[in-house]
Amino acid sequence: MRVLIVGLGGVSRAFRNWPERTLGQALVAAGHEVTALTYWQPDQPHLGLTERAEEIDGIVVRRVKPQLWPGRETIAALESLPLPDIAHVIHPRNVLALQAVRWLRRRGVPVVWTWLGPYHDRWLVADRERPYESTIHPEWLIYTLPQLITRGLRDGRWRDHWRNYAIHRPLRDVAAFIPCSQHEAQVLRELGFTQPMSVVPLWLDMTFMDGPAPSLEATFSQPIIPYIGQLTPRKGYDVLVAAMPAIIARHPQASFVFVTHNPAQRAELQRLASELGVAANLHFLGTLSEEQKLALLRASAVLPFPSRYEGFGLPVLEGMAAGVPVVSTNIPVLNELIRDGEDGLLIPYNDAKALAEAILRVLDDQALRERLIAGGRRALRERFAPERLVMQVIEVYRSVL
Repeated sequence: MRVLIVGLGGVSRAFRNWPERTLGQALVAAGHEVTALTYWQPDQPHLGLTERAEEIDGIVVRRVKPQLWPGRETIAALESLPLPDIAHVIHPRNVLALQAVRWLRRRGVPVVWTWLGPYHDRWLVADRERPYESTIHPEWLIYTLPQLITRGLRDGRWRDHWRNYAIHRPLRDVAAFIPCSQHEAQVLRELGFTQPMSVVPLWLDMTFMDGPAPSLEATFSQPIIPYIGQLTPRKGYDVLVAAMPAIIARHPQASFVFVTHNPAQRAELQRLASELGVAANLHFLGTLSEEQKLALLRASAVLPFPSRYEGFGLPVLEGMAAGVPVVSTNIPVLNELIRDGEDGLLIPYNDAKALAEAILRVLDDQALRERLIAGGRRALRERFAPERLVMQVIEVYRSVL
C-alpha cells in the first residue's frame, strides 16, 4: 500500500516520538511505501525541519511552506509524488489540509484523519491553555461557504472567518477518523461527525526507547525530577513550581530539571521559583537531544506531568518506557493512558499540594515505585505496542479503500 502522511513537522530527525514519524516508521516496517508531506520551517532549526527533501526511517519526506492559500508548494509537491492509495492527515490545525484534501479527493484518494487533540482548536474553545475551565463553542466552527459569508457580513472579521473555514472544511471530506483517544472520538461525535471512527492510541519508537543512551552530560544532585514540555500554562509548569517547596523540605538536594523547546515563559518560571525560594533547586536546560532526554529520564526518580490539557500525552509513555514512575493529572486522555496506582499516579486538576504529595509518595515508598515501573512497562507491552497498533491503523485504511 502507498500511504501519504500529511502532518505538521512530525517527521524530523530531531524528535523520535512525534506521531507522524512513529506512524510512518511502523508502516514501513509492515511493508508499506510511505511519503510524508510536512512543514518546512528553516527559521526554527532546532525542530529539524530545514531540509526540503530527505529520507528518515524509510519515510520519503517532502517539506513545503505552511500555507492555507493558494498552497502552490503543497500542490506542486503532491503532483511530483506517486499517487497514494490513501492519505492520513494528522493534527487539528493542519494548514496543508485544505489544498491537500481537495487535491486528493479529486483523484479519488480517500483520506483518514487523526485530529490529535480537539481542544487545541482556538475556534472551538475560548481558552486553549485551560479548556476545562473554559466554554466550548461548537457553534464557532465554520464548515461551509454560506456560514463563512453569513459570519463575515455580520461582523466583518473576514480574515479570521476564512481561516476558520479553511481549517475545518477538509474535515467534512474525511472517509474515516482514527481518534487517538476515546475523548477525541466523543468530541468528534458531539460536533456532529458521523464518519466511521476507530480509536487507536499513539505509540513510541520502542527500538530507540529500549536502546542504549549516553551518559547524562549535566550533573545534578539526587533525586532528579524533570519537567519535559512547553513552558505554557497548558502544561502546568507553574503547578510543579508551586509543589517544589514541600518536596524540597523533605529532600533538600532535589534537582528540578526543566527541558523544553518552547521557553516562552522562562522569565515567569524563574520569577515563581525565586518568589517561593526554590530557585537554587531549579535547573533550566532548554532543548535537549533525544538521546540526552532519554538519559535524563533514566536518571530521574519520578516524572511529574501536571498538564491542564493534552491531546494525547506522549511524555507519559516516554516515562514508562524509561522506567520512571509518572505522576499526572486526572483529566481526559491522560486518565486513559494511566491506570491510577497500577502504572502511574493521577492527581486532581490544578492541585500543587496533591502533586507534591504524590511525588513524595514515589520518592519515599520503594515498593510503590517498583510497582509503578513494572506497571508502566506492562502497559507499553499490552496497550501501546507499535506492531499491534499499526495493524489497527492499516485495517482502517483497508476498510475505506
